[in-house]
Amino acid sequence: VIFYSPTNLLSSSPPLNSHPHSAESSATMALRRRFIYIYVFLVWPSNLVAAVSQSTTRVVQKSITVSNRERIAADNQRDISRLSLLPSSNFYRRGGDIQEVSDEKYKISLSPLAFTSIFGFLGGWSHALCNKQFDVYTAMVTGHILNLSIFLAEKNWKEALSRISIIGSYFGGVASARSLELKCERGRLEGTSNNHHFKIIATLVVVIFSIADMTKLEKAKIALLTFGFGLVYPSVSAALGGTITHLMTGHTTNVARLVGAKQMRHRGMKTSVCVLGSVITGGFFGTKVLGLLGDEFPYFTVLGFLYAAALLLL
Repeated sequence: VIFYSPTNLLSSSPPLNSHPHSAESSATMALRRRFIYIYVFLVWPSNLVAAVSQSTTRVVQKSITVSNRERIAADNQRDISRLSLLPSSNFYRRGGDIQEVSDEKYKISLSPLAFTSIFGFLGGWSHALCNKQFDVYTAMVTGHILNLSIFLAEKNWKEALSRISIIGSYFGGVASARSLELKCERGRLEGTSNNHHFKIIATLVVVIFSIADMTKLEKAKIALLTFGFGLVYPSVSAALGGTITHLMTGHTTNVARLVGAKQMRHRGMKTSVCVLGSVITGGFFGTKVLGLLGDEFPYFTVLGFLYAAALLLL
């Protein structure tokens, strides 16, 4: 027989505040909340995206005729070296496929690969110069958009406004160039090319880049240059069948995929290698010239005249 004293009874009994059922219920509630979060934020959005993508795919398939499907390449690319034989056309991506826009014709005076090399070289020179002088890139907005999100999260409003200014300047340049193109297209005679807007853009580029060289305020200079590049490169890309001549991520990806597929003689390889080589050469040349002539030389005025001369050849 074992005798328990009051002290033993108190020590061996469970604590008054312990509730095993409440612990189990809280764990069950936490598990239920976790399942609810997974369904709301993962399962339901993925089902919605899948349903929308299936419906849009049916619409796109109905909108493309059999003859259009036969003209679309398997890799959704046109050979830029053959644009001068078409004459060159402007292409847009709609529903994942490339469709030719028949009412926008461009007549290229030189080989499209020559223009790709020219604008790639000038783009590399501009990238190197802006990076060395301002520590920013003024002809691309991807990094500025990412930096904007970071500065907004950090509540760094001054830098966020600076990035918004750069993005807005580029946006304004692109929109202005497109508006000029449409106005010139409405006023042109039937049967003539719609390259007249390049003459207006060439004049604007010379003026904007010259003012940027004369401006002492760095932020104003960056905004002017970004606006000028927004005028130039999207318009050139449209004239060259959608080929981007100053950005390298897409071309690097294209070359890597073709190398991985052992398609070294693919028609897109020549274009991408040409763009990459031109941009690298331009960046090398711009860096060397900056080291030789110093910071006071009017580089952007010279670049403005070179861009204008190349635009007038389109």
